[in-house]
Amino acid sequence: MNSSLFSFLELVSTGLMFIAVIYSIFSIFKVNYFNPIVQIFIKIVGPFTKVFIGINKSISGLIVAIIFKFLGLLSYVTSYSYVLLISISFFEVLIVFFKILFYFVIAGVVKSWVAPFSKNDIWVIVEEVSNKILDPIRKFIPAFGGLDFSPIFAFILLNSINVFLAQLAVSIL
Repeated sequence: MNSSLFSFLELVSTGLMFIAVIYSIFSIFKVNYFNPIVQIFIKIVGPFTKVFIGINKSISGLIVAIIFKFLGLLSYVTSYSYVLLISISFFEVLIVFFKILFYFVIAGVVKSWVAPFSKNDIWVIVEEVSNKILDPIRKFIPAFGGLDFSPIFAFILLNSINVFLAQLAVSIL
């Protein structure tokens, strides 16, 4: 096979991995099931998660994401063992998971400045996920003088988790 086909397969599998991770985030944070954006993710990832009967939807979404990442790695890396490729896929999916949460918090902060009362389907999801990330932090760090510092602590926490996962992956692999 030529390299452009390998690149295309990797691109498709990486895209499906991102979709499966976002599907898991929607499941974990119990985002409104009836939102049309959420329905798109359910229609794309749902058939793949039905294989994992009896497993939580959020966990099965992450398993599907790991499988997609593994298949993407297989499309261009064949000289490593499957265990190593699965391990790389696992850490990559976890890192992507926390990066997406980081960007949800950023988008939530931007939304609160730009369109605080918008009821657009995407903005509703962003607000719902970012608030569910920030609410536990807000319990310990209340707003001071009308300023909410919880996003700063969320950025530090999510970025620290990503750095830890990346270092752990490098040290194990």
